[in-house]
Amino acid sequence: MVLVAEPKRRVPVHHKKRTGQHHKSGKRYSKTYWPYLPLLLIVMLGVVLSHAWNNQNKSVLGYATSVVPDTLLSETNAQRLHNGDGRLQNNADLTKAAQARANDMVAHNYWSHTSPTGQQAWQFISANGYHYAVAGENLAYGFGSSDAIVNAWMRSSEHRANILNNQYADVGFGIANSANFDGHGAETIVVAMYGAPAASGTTQSSDVLGAASTRQVARIQLLSSGTLLLSLTSAIAGAAIAIFIIRHGLLWRRAVVRSEAFVMRHPALDLVLVSVGILGFILTRTSGAIH
Repeated sequence: MVLVAEPKRRVPVHHKKRTGQHHKSGKRYSKTYWPYLPLLLIVMLGVVLSHAWNNQNKSVLGYATSVVPDTLLSETNAQRLHNGDGRLQNNADLTKAAQARANDMVAHNYWSHTSPTGQQAWQFISANGYHYAVAGENLAYGFGSSDAIVNAWMRSSEHRANILNNQYADVGFGIANSANFDGHGAETIVVAMYGAPAASGTTQSSDVLGAASTRQVARIQLLSSGTLLLSLTSAIAGAAIAIFIIRHGLLWRRAVVRSEAFVMRHPALDLVLVSVGILGFILTRTSGAIH
């Protein structure tokens, strides 16, 4: 019997390139990937910076360490004075009401001006002895400092109106920590209750001013008012990442499918595109929420 060897099947070059078999690994072979190393470094640095930003002014347990009533009061009054309104005074009854609300939000794990049992802000205020003519409530969580919270409230028309309401004379702040608030992990919840005392013998209203909906506040919104800059930053970052992906997708397609030599032209452009994309990612991450 005579055995005839079958002709060796030729493996397409593009298949060899897909599996890294088109030539021996070496310094020349590795040069193809070298330009990606600084890009990977930029991405890693961006992740580290984003994490550091998110955890600034927070303890190892994730709770805010720079959120205190005295600073909240001074930041609030600074905004009022800047807009020609009088200072608010810290009121013991409103402080007890705000703290009771914050504790209740942690205990029942809700994010609303109305508790799961139907309790509203005015009930907390009245239950703690403050007889008001007009009152308001602002809520916040996720922020690492008092000035960031007041800044976020001032970026929302409803919350801003509460802070600058010239009818108010008093304010109280409540602060509570939750190990896993509303599914977001460790958070510090802040409640501000504003009010003006009712005249003796008048009937107390049950209306308390508060924002109708939750607003997520991006980091860049703490640096500027409105949503235009946020939208512009998102669009620029998205365009930079899209250009990078399309550009390198075409390069790899030519190298793998068409078996052309892989040449990364204009690596400086890639550094700019990735840097812009990562910067946009950092600035558009959520800093906290207000209600």
